[in-house]
Amino acid sequence: MPRPEPFISIVVPIRNEEATIERLTRSLLGQDYPHDRYEILMADGGSSDRTRALLAAIDAAGRVVVLDNPGRTAPAALNVAISRAKGDIVTRVDGHSHVAPDYLSRIVAVMEETGESVVGGPVQMDADTPFRKALVEALYSKIAVGAVPYRTLKTRAFVESLQTGSFRKEVLERVGPFDESLAVVEDLDMNTRIRKAGYRLLLDPSIRFWYLPRPSLAALWRQIYTVGLVKARILRKHPDIFKWKYVLPTVFVGAIVAALALAASGIKVGLLVLLFYLVVILAFAISRLPRLGSGAIRLVAILPVLHVGYGLGFLSGATERILGRTSRPPGAP
Repeated sequence: MPRPEPFISIVVPIRNEEATIERLTRSLLGQDYPHDRYEILMADGGSSDRTRALLAAIDAAGRVVVLDNPGRTAPAALNVAISRAKGDIVTRVDGHSHVAPDYLSRIVAVMEETGESVVGGPVQMDADTPFRKALVEALYSKIAVGAVPYRTLKTRAFVESLQTGSFRKEVLERVGPFDESLAVVEDLDMNTRIRKAGYRLLLDPSIRFWYLPRPSLAALWRQIYTVGLVKARILRKHPDIFKWKYVLPTVFVGAIVAALALAASGIKVGLLVLLFYLVVILAFAISRLPRLGSGAIRLVAILPVLHVGYGLGFLSGATERILGRTSRPPGAP
């Protein structure tokens, strides 16, 4: 008799996902993988919108198991769901994303072809509004906060981190749960621990999923500030993964503050620094006019939010022990 397909547990952190829950759920329910060989576990961090009502309407057959996540954050949700997972393979999917119909089939195929225990696909951004289209241009550019391989690679390769990943269950049993003190960027910590345990992370473009970026400047600020703050905590935990690009935005914020002080004191070099930064941003926005049209003007606001938000967040995280306080990431309990 042929060997049955591996059983897969899909684990999804959700919280106030009414704008995306229908598309996400339909993409998970509609997999070409045998429906009796996978389960869907969603851990809800206390949604106050119509997320649960919409989910119940979409999933009339009750195939999705919804669990309560009192910790509210993504790593807490993942731990809740993984503790209930029955799969030989656990795959993480974000609440504001959706996956290709062959997502699960490709995960299994890549694992079996390569013998690897941790695989994932590159992030494909779903830019459905003028703001998101401009934001995606920034995120894929080195001028923002640095392009990363899991967004840009087009061929199969080993990488240092995956935004979302699929793991054989024994990998998670060996390295332990997600770190709930991090609130965000928990994937970087988990991926680092997995690599230190001797596993490799394989990125394969045939594993396709789409991620919906933040919808507004305010939401982007909250996200990027928290990413910077938590990245500093991860570097305290794993100083061996330090890269200069992690601290450059904070250095930049210091330079801008110094330039403002010099300009206010009437020293021209400060004004020149500020003008140079403005020219760089304007030049980048103008270079994107052919693709974005008038929407490129949004980059003039998006880039400073990315630079300053991350820089201040990292500074807050890097100094919290020195100052004897703990910074609370926006949205964390």
